Amino acid sequence: MSNTTNQAAEEQITPREVILKVIDAKNALVKSWKVIVLFIVLGVGIGYAMDLYLIKPNSYEATIVFNMGGSAPGSDMGNLAGLFGMSGATDANIFTGENFFYFVKSRPVLERALMKEIDVRGKKILMANFFIDSCGIKEDEWKGRPELHNFKFTERDPDSLKSQSRVVLNELVLKVKGVTEIGTLERKSSFISLTTTIQNESLAALWAKTLLKTVEEVYTEKQTRKSLTTLKLLERRADSLAFILGKSEHRLAKEMDYSTQLIVPEAKISVNKLERNNTFLQQLYYEAIGNAEKMRVSLVREAPLFTLIEDVKIPLDLKSESKKRAKIGALVGLMLALIYVYVKSIYRAILDDTKQLPTKA
Repeated sequence: MSNTTNQAAEEQITPREVILKVIDAKNALVKSWKVIVLFIVLGVGIGYAMDLYLIKPNSYEATIVFNMGGSAPGSDMGNLAGLFGMSGATDANIFTGENFFYFVKSRPVLERALMKEIDVRGKKILMANFFIDSCGIKEDEWKGRPELHNFKFTERDPDSLKSQSRVVLNELVLKVKGVTEIGTLERKSSFISLTTTIQNESLAALWAKTLLKTVEEVYTEKQTRKSLTTLKLLERRADSLAFILGKSEHRLAKEMDYSTQLIVPEAKISVNKLERNNTFLQQLYYEAIGNAEKMRVSLVREAPLFTLIEDVKIPLDLKSESKKRAKIGALVGLMLALIYVYVKSIYRAILDDTKQLPTKA
């Protein structure tokens, strides 16, 4: 029992031993101060070099906040659908929630926006050409491809582009996807924010406005496509009835003129028949005209309304990347220096213990 008590007492660390260990650690740090400073300087130097070569250039952030409203497509077509044997049911709206965000950054929408003509300081230019000159793609993605630095688009239709132009347009689409962000302003808000972050201030503002305008155009076209098809059918029906009614009225006029020269009552039969036909055709024609007008009103109701809540702020916010790598390098250098000093002190202690061992005779 006494042996166990003595062993436990020996294993306890006394305050004197703690103070001695602290003094030893201080002495080891003082002796190795040059190594510590060297590690810190190396860490700062490496971090500074990484900041110098890896840091991104300053960019400008343009944000547009808008709200999208309007009735669902086909909501006012129930009464007119029966004219063509169509069902009153409509397709599910694919332009809601995350679907709409994907739609905004889809390739057809971005291509159409890039091929739009814009006004830059009073000069008309394609958005794609202005993007190539101002977005930094020549210095980054095309740094080793000088043959593309003077490339210009001459056609606005993406479907008519040649192979090289098509490749360049695909690369621009990938570039604009990376600098464009869209999402809800807040979790419980219906407002949507469209943000572009580009090195050129003018390009950032123009791209945000052009993309929103393109989204509104394409969105409206797709939402009202069924109504537009129905309107064309109604207009063609009205034109056909107008043509038939005109021929019938002309024939009635000839019959009435001819019947005035005859005395027999039988001559009036054909006139009465044509008058009834004309009355029926007039009713059909006026009905077709009315339905077409109702469909035009329906198109106005179906068209989504993009309400601008906040336009691009001028001047734009400057977004710069903070140089943190030098500070991180200094911290890493200090930690490595402390580890080096600790390992060195343990190694020296082992050497001292080895020397104190008795040698065999």
